[in-house]
Amino acid sequence: MSEQTTATLGRTVEAVRRLGAAIDRLEAASTRVGAGDLLLAGELRDARDRQSMLEETTRVVAQRLDGAIDRLRTLLEE
Repeated sequence: MSEQTTATLGRTVEAVRRLGAAIDRLEAASTRVGAGDLLLAGELRDARDRQSMLEETTRVVAQRLDGAIDRLRTLLEE
């Protein structure tokens, strides 16, 4: 085997070892998280999504109201 092949094999073996360790950590973490926690996390994510959507809607409505108010002022000044 060439030195390059040996080095590549060594990096691959190390990557597989790190991947296995990461999987072990994920499995350990998943056993600590109960189904209730997962449901709460999902509900929190949904609530944040709704909040973002409502903030965008509020921004659009505010811009439209500002435009309408400006047009009314223009009409009243004529």
